[in-house]
Amino acid sequence: MNAAKAVSEEVAKKEVDKWLDFRRVRRKKREENESSIKDMVEAFEEGILILDHKTHVIKQTLIFETAGKKEFNFKPSMSVGDGQRRLKGIKSGDHQLMLSAYVAELTGEASEVIRQMNTEDYGISRTIAGFFF
Repeated sequence: MNAAKAVSEEVAKKEVDKWLDFRRVRRKKREENESSIKDMVEAFEEGILILDHKTHVIKQTLIFETAGKKEFNFKPSMSVGDGQRRLKGIKSGDHQLMLSAYVAELTGEASEVIRQMNTEDYGISRTIAGFFF
């Protein structure tokens, strides 16, 4: 996306770090997911992602409206039970469906809504959900 920057790269990095710190994501996992972190920084720079500093909810403004929705809000944590409930019936090796189920759980959206997402929007959502594995 060639949009003007909503925030500087420095501010965007701080936002991602605040979220990862709140989630207590360890240094090793951050290093292993450096590419995902860069994608999140870019989305914050462009204003696609916004962090609520009080709740640590990440708001994703959708590039393409999905099922009448213009944004998704990602809760900052998820219980094992919530994840298992959404994963019921999904084979353990099917990582794409697992990520989709996690996106649905984190946003509170129906799985059918997630399946309707544009691939550009889903790529950002998938990046966020990846930190919950």
